[in-house]
Amino acid sequence: MALTVKCSGVACCEKVFEYSMPCEEAAETVVPDTMPDVERVLYTGGTVFLRGKEAAEGSVSVTGQVNATVLYAPEGGEGACTLGAPVQLALTLDAPGVTPDCPVTALLTVASVDAKPLNPRKLLIRAVVNVSVECRKPSSVELASGLEGEEAAQVETLCVRRVISPVICVKEKTFAVSDEYQLQPGLLPLGELLWYAAEPVPGTLRTVGSRLIFSGSLRVSALYAAEGSGELCAADFESEFSQMLDLDAELTNGDFELRTMLTAAYVEPATLAGGERGISAEFHLVTQCVCSDSLSVDCLTDCYSNFFELEPVRTGAETCRVQRRTTLRGSVSEILPASPPPINICRAICSVGAAECENGALRCPVELTAIYLAADGEIYSVRRRVSCETPAELAQGDCAVSVTARCAECGAGITQGGVELRASVDFELAAARRESFEQISAVTLAEEAEMAPRPSVTVVRAGADDTLWSLAKRCRSTGALIKELNALEDAAPLAGRVLLIPAAR
Repeated sequence: MALTVKCSGVACCEKVFEYSMPCEEAAETVVPDTMPDVERVLYTGGTVFLRGKEAAEGSVSVTGQVNATVLYAPEGGEGACTLGAPVQLALTLDAPGVTPDCPVTALLTVASVDAKPLNPRKLLIRAVVNVSVECRKPSSVELASGLEGEEAAQVETLCVRRVISPVICVKEKTFAVSDEYQLQPGLLPLGELLWYAAEPVPGTLRTVGSRLIFSGSLRVSALYAAEGSGELCAADFESEFSQMLDLDAELTNGDFELRTMLTAAYVEPATLAGGERGISAEFHLVTQCVCSDSLSVDCLTDCYSNFFELEPVRTGAETCRVQRRTTLRGSVSEILPASPPPINICRAICSVGAAECENGALRCPVELTAIYLAADGEIYSVRRRVSCETPAELAQGDCAVSVTARCAECGAGITQGGVELRASVDFELAAARRESFEQISAVTLAEEAEMAPRPSVTVVRAGADDTLWSLAKRCRSTGALIKELNALEDAAPLAGRVLLIPAAR
């Protein structure tokens, strides 16, 4: 008897490499001769840029750069000075199974940036970057969908409808956002730009045929010295963008995981078209998109013959499909002692680290900083690292497959002898459901293939768990014969009924 399992393949991108670890790099920088000595460091921040990513035979390389900005109080002077320093990042990772044609996705986020004065003219910059890398290769999901061969007509098969969500393709889009920022009414005129931070914020997405249209914005925070007075001032701006990505194929029920990163930035004071002083900015970005599609497929889970003894071979399989993507907000509030006491808050800054889901809670480290003016006319700062968390709100059977976090709001207020810092963090959660099942991968004949004769009709009282399939398999019949002889309607309840089970001929 010749029987083979018929398989249907679904083209996909199989994950062959995954890496997620913090990476620490350091660099020394010297204060230029035109700038005063460093008396104390007020704040150190950094913007990370993805420079490159490449797959090779058995390895993956990722390069990036942290543009660190050190805000410091000058020795013997007033106000604040700024010093920029690049910290290079280069990783080469062993990645067995990776080939040059594997698409690479990489996400770099700043965990922390610190500056330590080695002497009044030299600083040691230390940057910790969370590095997340994935590689996928073209593959296919093989599912048993039936039997074929000379005797396949004498075998009853049970196929169950399954929903699978394979990754269909990995795409990316590079683009630039240019804008001019005018200071909001009421702010002092712009002098020197001391510090800025730019963060991509996701917006909406939709598909039109085989194209994905996604939008978002760049939130830009700035700290500057006012023209003439040198007073420390803060300003915030926003630039919107909308882009289109070709997916090569129209998806049935697509799910898209988008990660947007800066690759370069050019930000500087400028004279705007109206003649006023403002900021000119050009940002280069890359959006990496992992595209999945939910497909309904038939999967062979059981079979039997009324004429031959069969030995099916079963193998385990698993489906994982994203149930929902949602944004959940957490908040933190800390009161920090400040000496000398503040009289004015110049800027509140919130830096968010890598997020995780553990024990039903979303959690990430948060660094809160307040830069303030004291009564003595000097600039000072206070800083604290805390943890922010919020319930994951996962449904029964769901798990978190992707979690990212970003600061949504940040503020500070003066309290008795200190500073109260507040921040809201938005966690972006992708919740998925994993389901394990067995499918038949092969069918062989038992040693004694021929079956002994059975009664032409068997009388059975159906149990609570009985189905047409289980009754037919147990009594060497078919579901169609049982329905016909007992005049059963589709989906008629069976439990407790006395049924006549005809033997198949």
